[in-house]
Amino acid sequence: MVRKHFLYIGWVFFICSFAFAQTPLQKQWDKRYGGTGDEVLSVFIETADRGFIAGGWSSSGIGGDKTETGNGGMDYWIVKTDSLGNKIWDKRFGGSLNDELHSLQQTTDGGYILGGFSRSGISGDKTQPNWDISASSNPTADYWIVKIDSAGNKEWDKRFGGIYEDELYSVRQTADGGFILGGISYSTNGGDRTQPSWGSADYWIVKTDAVGSKEWDKRYGGTNNDQLYTLQQTTDGGYILGGYTWSQATGDKTQPNCGTLNNCDFWIIKTDSLGSIRWDKRYGGTGNDEIYSLQQTNDNGYILAGYSWSGISGDKSENNHGPANTSDYWIVKIDSVGNKLWDKDFGGVAREEEFGNVVQTTDKGYLMAGSSYSDATGNKSEVNLGVEQTWVVKIDSLGNKQWDKTVFTAGHDESGIALQTKDGCYAFANYSNSGIGGYKTQLNRDSSNLTYDYFIAKFIDTSLVPLADFTVSENAICMNRCVSFTNHSLFASSYHWIFSGATPAASSDENPQNVCYHSPGTYDVTLIAYNSSGNDTVIRRNYITVFPNPSAFAISQSVDTLFALPGYSAYQWYHSSTAIQYSVNYFYIPVQNGNYNVLVTDSNGCKISAGIFVGDVGVHEIINSSLEIFPNPVTEQLNISVRPISGACHLSIVNMIGQEVYARSFADGIRQPFTLTHEFETGVYTAILKGSDFSSAQRFVVK
Repeated sequence: MVRKHFLYIGWVFFICSFAFAQTPLQKQWDKRYGGTGDEVLSVFIETADRGFIAGGWSSSGIGGDKTETGNGGMDYWIVKTDSLGNKIWDKRFGGSLNDELHSLQQTTDGGYILGGFSRSGISGDKTQPNWDISASSNPTADYWIVKIDSAGNKEWDKRFGGIYEDELYSVRQTADGGFILGGISYSTNGGDRTQPSWGSADYWIVKTDAVGSKEWDKRYGGTNNDQLYTLQQTTDGGYILGGYTWSQATGDKTQPNCGTLNNCDFWIIKTDSLGSIRWDKRYGGTGNDEIYSLQQTNDNGYILAGYSWSGISGDKSENNHGPANTSDYWIVKIDSVGNKLWDKDFGGVAREEEFGNVVQTTDKGYLMAGSSYSDATGNKSEVNLGVEQTWVVKIDSLGNKQWDKTVFTAGHDESGIALQTKDGCYAFANYSNSGIGGYKTQLNRDSSNLTYDYFIAKFIDTSLVPLADFTVSENAICMNRCVSFTNHSLFASSYHWIFSGATPAASSDENPQNVCYHSPGTYDVTLIAYNSSGNDTVIRRNYITVFPNPSAFAISQSVDTLFALPGYSAYQWYHSSTAIQYSVNYFYIPVQNGNYNVLVTDSNGCKISAGIFVGDVGVHEIINSSLEIFPNPVTEQLNISVRPISGACHLSIVNMIGQEVYARSFADGIRQPFTLTHEFETGVYTAILKGSDFSSAQRFVVK
């Protein structure tokens, strides 16, 4: 493999470096998805194919990007895109009332698990009744999960709840293929809930198997209000739960809050694999502190993030950047047993809110996002273009800010989710009522700009030189086969591929498909990855090996036996394009008229086929054959006579579908007739005798 790096040095480079000192991000593309009503985005993930799914809930009917009618009220709505944000499909799931999607994950089978809460009874896509059986027009909510396949088709759905409000905010697939669900429960024991409430609201988790059947549930709380928003299975098989609490040291909570009874703190709980508490910790100052996202880090500790109204007090070591009634992002790093390592506050003079998420990045730093009303003050380096904008902050492994980015639109944007993509770039998502303006290049689906659409944008870090890398679907193929390439480059915005000996010979696609090779040989593949800082070239010598296909041949027929060319690695016979079970030898005795084909495979895995028409199938007595069966038809016993044979030979008997029902080998040949004592079902059979230099077959009937 040859790798080359190039840097463009000059005044332009230095000017660009200076301009992007704080925000070295360059937009690659942006997309809007919506209907004529409101779309509220709550979850955004990158998928295994480097595409994306944006999800939340929608009040729109068919129109715009929405292809399915609503079931009533708000429905779950997800949009699947390719790596460039182009919509592949969209799906709606809901019942007759309001259903809100808050969590989504791609599952190990390539499908997806959707989680949120529903007020619907049995209707639309919902197959189980709500636990609230009152006649209320706005019944209480239950957890609702929906499993779909890779194309968005529903496989099953399940609801879990008690008789009061239960709101699911996080669902994750577990190592055993099941699922862990977590959120807020106001219910006491009853319905799916097996434990009484500690106070006003509790954390509530539900463990299910792979098809959504409940295995167990647990509640955690103190005597006041406790609200769970995020959870994850940890590397030891247990779970980490995160939310915020107004409870003092009561119930399951072992530490008092840092503020007054009117203030909440971050509260996390570590459990074992069955939900039993290992430890719990609270983190906060004298104001309100609310956690919305957490992740286990590569050092087996945890990163916690949300927003905070507190100044320096309690566990908070930095003041807010705005006045006392405004909130900032607050991030807390802890070790594997909950001891605080450091905390950081990020914000401007106005309020930061609707915290989206925090994720660890490949450089062991962190990326966080939410929304901000602040202009360029405090940690915020850019002035909002619209009213409220998504604000993204990148920090190093110790919490020091590296850059921040305001995602500009001309309108009002709610929430903010940030991802580092598999190619080392960044993708951001929110829901926006903006028309064209800032980074948004598409009109809102509602021309009045009164309703909200999903909005996503992808950016590249222009301060980093690209690193080119790729894989291929197969690198040893037969002639006239096609392959697909998967790009694993980092920090790149465009690509140039060179395929020696192939059609096409070059491509600028990110992931070229259907690159075909028509001549045997070995071929190089070259990829050049570009961004504004430079490019990187990787050349893989002799990367693709193309084998010749087997030579063409014809099927021959000797009496009632068909023969292919011997010496190949594998054979498969077909009748009228249907594979004949157990017919995997170089010869085959047909049992009915019609077209026959044999597919042969050589030692390189290359294949070729040949065909023949058989129009006279029947029981043949073969004159002067080495093998004779009598009597024929057989009524009681089977007698076999052969011409004297010296040397090793093998006798096999197969039924009408080619399945071998009897076999016998002779090391020293056969010189005398013999009687075969073997029970045969009524039917037609073929006896095949093979030696080192001959093959003879005889069909017989058993009555």
